[in-house]
Amino acid sequence: MSAGLWLGTGTAQADASTQGLTCSMGALSGLIDGMTIQSATSVAAAGGTPAYCDVKGSLATSGEDAPPGAAAFEIQLPANWNGKFLFFGVGGLAGSTYADFSANPVDLKEALPRGYATAITDEGHQAGNTDASWSLLGNGAPNRPALVDYYYRATHEVTVAAKQLVQTYYGGSISYAYFDGCSNGGRQAMVEASRFPQDYDGIISGAPFLDLRTIIGGAKAAKALFASDTSYLPASMLPAIDAAVNAACDAADGTTDGLIQNPAACHVRPEQLVCKNGATTNCLSEDQAAFLSSYIGALRDQDGDLVYPGFSITNLSNGGMDAWTVGTTLPTAPGTAEPWGNDGFSPAPYGFQFVDHIIQDIIARDPSYDVFSYPVTTDGVVTTAVLRQFDQRTAAADAGSPFDYQAFLDQGRKMIWYHGLSDPALPPFRDFVLYEQLARLVPGGYDRLQKQMRLFMVPGMQHCGGGVGPNFFDTLSPLEAWVEHNQPPASIEAAHYPNNNPTAGAPDRTMPLCPFPTQASLTGVNVNVASSWSCQPNRDMLKVGLDGRLAGLRGGGQVSLPPTLAP
Repeated sequence: MSAGLWLGTGTAQADASTQGLTCSMGALSGLIDGMTIQSATSVAAAGGTPAYCDVKGSLATSGEDAPPGAAAFEIQLPANWNGKFLFFGVGGLAGSTYADFSANPVDLKEALPRGYATAITDEGHQAGNTDASWSLLGNGAPNRPALVDYYYRATHEVTVAAKQLVQTYYGGSISYAYFDGCSNGGRQAMVEASRFPQDYDGIISGAPFLDLRTIIGGAKAAKALFASDTSYLPASMLPAIDAAVNAACDAADGTTDGLIQNPAACHVRPEQLVCKNGATTNCLSEDQAAFLSSYIGALRDQDGDLVYPGFSITNLSNGGMDAWTVGTTLPTAPGTAEPWGNDGFSPAPYGFQFVDHIIQDIIARDPSYDVFSYPVTTDGVVTTAVLRQFDQRTAAADAGSPFDYQAFLDQGRKMIWYHGLSDPALPPFRDFVLYEQLARLVPGGYDRLQKQMRLFMVPGMQHCGGGVGPNFFDTLSPLEAWVEHNQPPASIEAAHYPNNNPTAGAPDRTMPLCPFPTQASLTGVNVNVASSWSCQPNRDMLKVGLDGRLAGLRGGGQVSLPPTLAP
């Protein structure tokens, strides 16, 4: 494929009825090298979505020191184009062109109505998004083209080809190109920023899967969960833990409002929740407390250096630890390699599905490998040799080094980056670490970094949405204002709806999200109204208490730059 096609910042708008191409396979086939059009369907306007041409196909991928591959894509071309291009990320281990919470759901809903031409790719394979079997060939060797396509190649090459198709279809240049992804989609966003900064004017990265090392932390927690006959923590006990944590931490941010703005500043030891004086309800066994300590504790190497931060201790129920670590269904085979059966798929919790299949297929290259034998201790120690093997097999997927963003900054690109502070899938403190590392590397620190990259931590939000905090917000509009009009977002207003259902009526709470390291301050009376809050600059999100230290944070921006492992 050719190098990334950079498209300038003019203005372009075209009605598809006047550009000379029809929405048909015949009209769209043969236009772009390596692109195969499999369908082109005219979709009528309905329910607020305008008429558009839905194009599906595949793109031959090549280069990057890997054999050729192929990536499926879907491109949607609205009848009334606004001249812009928006690429959506895909979730988990990819494998489809379906976007749900793999990009900001508010942006997803509004893209076509606002006239965006959109694209998405399966990243080079077809599978369920917790299935890693595609990474192995029949002889047990790694499927290198599929791995390289998933890691970084497919997103970039489909970006380049999709831009070319959009311009050819409309007969005009793209004025602005944006990327919008969450979770693995957030990883794609960060990979684009760090590897191919020329591809996009602006990037939205939510809850990014910054590096696959988090999977080792997941293995640590899984081993701790089943370490003994009394260590398993059922989902039914999580509301009691939430209540205890809220009682201890809610006021630490200056406001008692049911929302913990900085979980790193909490001072809750899991041992404090152990049953005392004969109590048997709403408290933990010692082994359950040990599991919780493992869950929130940092992963470190044999020298004590941070490998990956631990999880937040907040909002563990209702879509948190229950859905991702302990399961909403009790394990039927505890003590075995697959405690929930079904080869590590549902009803196993999502986090275990990823840990099980990534370690089996990508790391061990053995689909029968017992993840509970993986050499990480329940208190979070992994050897340099184990890390070296893990990195050799996964590092090409990563976007967690601060050194890799220099070109993105030099080219003047912009990024809105967000992460829920109660994320049970990917530790939000990993974002603290990378953003603080970037601020240390950039002359001028946070003030200079915020001219191009702004991180918004979302109190009470779980993985890419959900949770007790305001978790619906538009990131595309503020990115447009920043890129196109040089108006950086001083805050982003977020809303919480009853039962997290935005179609159910008016929000029951609104609140501004502040650029890290600023924490929102209550300046009014009603905590449920955004106008009662302010994002006056402060450094309160850098405060670290016991839980932050357990998770691997040092506080005050004092983080270490990543060590380089010997090859």
